[in-house]
Amino acid sequence: MSTDTRSAPGAPSERSNAAYAATWGWRPPLPLQGVPVFVWPPRPREALRYLVSLAFMGSVMVPFALTAALAWFYLQPPLERCAELRADWILYLFARNLGLMLLVAGGLHLFFYTFRRQGTERKFDRRDLERGNRKFFASNQVWDNMLYTCASGVTVWTAYEVLFFWAYANDWLPFYLDPAAHPVWFVLVFLAIPFWASLHFYFIHRLLHWRPLYRIAHAVHHRNDNLGPWSGLSMHPIEHVIYLSSVLIHALFLTHPLHILFHMQWNALGAATSHTGFESITFRGRPVFILGSFHHQLHHRHHDCNYGNPYMPWDRWFGSDHDGTPEAWAEIRRRRHERLRPARA
Repeated sequence: MSTDTRSAPGAPSERSNAAYAATWGWRPPLPLQGVPVFVWPPRPREALRYLVSLAFMGSVMVPFALTAALAWFYLQPPLERCAELRADWILYLFARNLGLMLLVAGGLHLFFYTFRRQGTERKFDRRDLERGNRKFFASNQVWDNMLYTCASGVTVWTAYEVLFFWAYANDWLPFYLDPAAHPVWFVLVFLAIPFWASLHFYFIHRLLHWRPLYRIAHAVHHRNDNLGPWSGLSMHPIEHVIYLSSVLIHALFLTHPLHILFHMQWNALGAATSHTGFESITFRGRPVFILGSFHHQLHHRHHDCNYGNPYMPWDRWFGSDHDGTPEAWAEIRRRRHERLRPARA
């Protein structure tokens, strides 16, 4: 599969490692380290330590599981009501998801960019979000991102949930998990979702960088070289359908509607948190909630590296890893030069 992105907008033009380093604000210790779960030889002690850490248990599993539980127990129409495709319950789900997105992405934007409660502490890119750039709707990056997120992203997110709840209500999906009968599997599915989403994300992301699909769809997301909370789900509708399709795995295995909600919210709301442009929310200089990763920030800067995320080392296995060091940047420039050489000739 070709992943040539010579036409990708916003490709960097730094001429030296010093100039390159000067464009960044905060950076984590380099070289970047992946999650120690899918590694060889296995490191079980480090893997367990990560799975109970602030970065995973405190910033992914607990908050997103609680949000899914809140949605399921208090904001979810009864399944029997979902047996018919009626506008009332479908619009209710859309309103619920839109409210969650406004709360999460809007709240993070207010905190970091409107009220600037954290200043530039742990902010990856020194630049502010763009205004006066005609590539964005109303020449404003935030308004443009909100439009794609709310009009298309929340709609496709809701459509996938409608598909599953409608299928469950009509007994077309026999894989309805009873938590009381299978408590261990019930918990393991939650733990597996971020890793499955990571596997799915890497391969569909490489597909989205195939030049025809990039130009049609993925270029919309990549207009955001610098990131804010509304950038995460700011995508073309085609990309929304592809990106959120990782939830279809639940049609093949014994799972519960809570897993569907967790999975969809992790993909949709998690896109907002991971694209905040900041590594974490801090209190007295210490991280209390992990948000974004420098690994993915590098992808938005360079376009042709770090197609996956740190949960699984696909980039390292397939030679597309950028670990944040000047040496890695020099290697990317070398590969880019070699790829462009035939076209120049």
